[in-house]
Amino acid sequence: MTVNKRYGLEVYGPGGTDTPWVSFDSDTPFPAIARGDIVNPGVWEGSQSPMKVLRVVQVEHVVWEAAGVAKQKLLVFTEEVEGTRELRLGQ
Repeated sequence: MTVNKRYGLEVYGPGGTDTPWVSFDSDTPFPAIARGDIVNPGVWEGSQSPMKVLRVVQVEHVVWEAAGVAKQKLLVFTEEVEGTRELRLGQ
């Protein structure tokens, strides 16, 4: 996480737990992410298919203090699923 940013988001590829697929840093909090949410990695480097999406299987919250400033990072663990219309509409 960038030193000056307070919030971080790491998304791990399907089944991954060691190295994030993509990381984002922000001065503002990220929206809530929960188990079962769908994440579309279509524009991320290394994405192989526009028809595949990621389902969140676990979220870990990491909170710490650095130089008197509270910081937070979300670690999002995923599995790959077909990006069908029915899935996107919750059917």
